[in-house]
Amino acid sequence: MSSALVVLATFLAAGVEWVEALTIVLAVGMFKGWRSALLGTVAAFAVLGLLVAVFGFAITSDVSIAFTRTLVGVGLLLFGLGWLYKAILRSTGLKALHDEGAAYEETRGELMTTGHAFGTAFGGVFLEGLEVVFIVVALGGLNSLPAAEIGASISLVVVVVAGIAVRHPLTRVPENTVKYVVGVMLTSFGTFFAGEGLGVTWWSGDAVLIPLIVVYAAASMALVMYLRRRPTVAFEKVPLLRFVRATVLEVWGLFVTDGLLAIFAVAALLFIPVYVDRLRGDRTIAGVLLVAGVLLSVAVALRRAARASAKVAAPNQNLASPAAGTDSRSEHTLSGASLLVEASEG
Repeated sequence: MSSALVVLATFLAAGVEWVEALTIVLAVGMFKGWRSALLGTVAAFAVLGLLVAVFGFAITSDVSIAFTRTLVGVGLLLFGLGWLYKAILRSTGLKALHDEGAAYEETRGELMTTGHAFGTAFGGVFLEGLEVVFIVVALGGLNSLPAAEIGASISLVVVVVAGIAVRHPLTRVPENTVKYVVGVMLTSFGTFFAGEGLGVTWWSGDAVLIPLIVVYAAASMALVMYLRRRPTVAFEKVPLLRFVRATVLEVWGLFVTDGLLAIFAVAALLFIPVYVDRLRGDRTIAGVLLVAGVLLSVAVALRRAARASAKVAAPNQNLASPAAGTDSRSEHTLSGASLLVEASEG
């Protein structure tokens, strides 16, 4: 069961990255020549293949499996949370949807300005491929490297065939939906591996991945519906350790999209060994607590994003209202405009 999920997860996650890499390669090939585009792509794949071989061997050889599961699990959890967090923001309209057509035009503009065809193709494929390498090594090295490699390879073939057929960015691919699904799956795998490394005994072994995926998917959709219905919701202030947050926010923000999200997720992970070893808590219950902590971290980060959006939207709404009724006097101050409207109505 877990091998099939590894294939599916790597297929979807790698597919997203290959689509983005294809957009860059197409731009280089069509506007600067296919020779430079293909040479840059081949060189990038050679370096990525070497990285997979090196890190895949290192992660399965001399390092303690418990330590490896913990380290990779935490990294995979934070990585997946970054995808899930951005997917929820896109679904609620708090973040713009990713547009491959716009990315294509942006790359085209850069090429016409700088003209570095080989470097653009190499850099684009390499940077997008790095995420694929991490996913393949993390999922495959801890469970089934062949399964992860198969998933990534199949997605590469599908994207390349589609790119050759249409010779245009794959704008019809539901990339944002796929990113949502991948975020849920990577978060589930990260929770599972990190929990195992920290001492959690999961119910039914790796079969618990299915309930984890269901729980994270349902919870994230509930958050999407809540934020859609209350886009300008004003939350009550929650007392936080502001000094600690300010200190570590930027550090964690380099690894995932939102620093606060990472802080709460890591705090949930660090609580598990305390609960299991110091408090002598039940190892199965520890898994439930870990999932609850991860969901809490997502909710807290989304709360902050919604609150920030509300602060930006409120002044715009206040300015838009008097502008509709002041005609040529719309350049006046807000208070002055309001008085003029009231006077005209009287």
